[in-house]
Amino acid sequence: MAINVSWHSQTGTRTSDNRDCGGIGIRADEALCVVLDGSTTAPDSGILARQIIRDMVDWYVASDEEINSESLTVQLRQLHGTLSRLHPRASASYMIMHIQDDALLVMHAGDCLLGRRDKTDEIEWLSQPHTLANATGHVPVATIAGLTTRHRLTRSFRAREFLAPDAMELNFEKEFVVATDGFWAELGTQDQARFLEGQKIAMPVDGDDCSALRIWLLDTERDTRVRYDEKSTHGFYAKIRS
Repeated sequence: MAINVSWHSQTGTRTSDNRDCGGIGIRADEALCVVLDGSTTAPDSGILARQIIRDMVDWYVASDEEINSESLTVQLRQLHGTLSRLHPRASASYMIMHIQDDALLVMHAGDCLLGRRDKTDEIEWLSQPHTLANATGHVPVATIAGLTTRHRLTRSFRAREFLAPDAMELNFEKEFVVATDGFWAELGTQDQARFLEGQKIAMPVDGDDCSALRIWLLDTERDTRVRYDEKSTHGFYAKIRS
């Protein structure tokens, strides 16, 4: 099973810097994919998000540790102990996906979402964001997208306390998308499909940064089992164990 990964990101209008970022660490026949969305209101959140990406990818590529929900949570807790002192007011949403064989382990906190994409370009969202809009139970993502309370997060990577992420396990299917809320909440289906193919889209007024990591199966085997589109460089950090 050969897998391809590509990253697309477009800067919004709420901040001068793009606070979305993504990354991938590849070791042999497995990979760790990470997407973060730094808060638009908390200072240094873009810096925090990019540092988490680098630290997680570097740790993964250098380590021979078995990857499971416990080992990822331990690593996130250790990062929190260091980064919360360096960026005491910053926060970020994140989603981490570990790919091994045909299995996915997904860890997340905040409003980055995991979706499964079908042949019609429709995306079925498989996770729920951690927001006030759905704090009391499951709410359809399309409904959450239209509620102002979705901007109030109930869980994230935040300095004042460590909150353990949610975890889910899935079998790998044809195509998955990990997206920030600028993608899943602010774009229509057609714009989402165009964006995933690398096209620029018209940003909404007061639109957030819009980013998506696309992960899909290749039809034939390649020299490497997991590879990424090297044109995906803006806000994207990749490292491969040599």
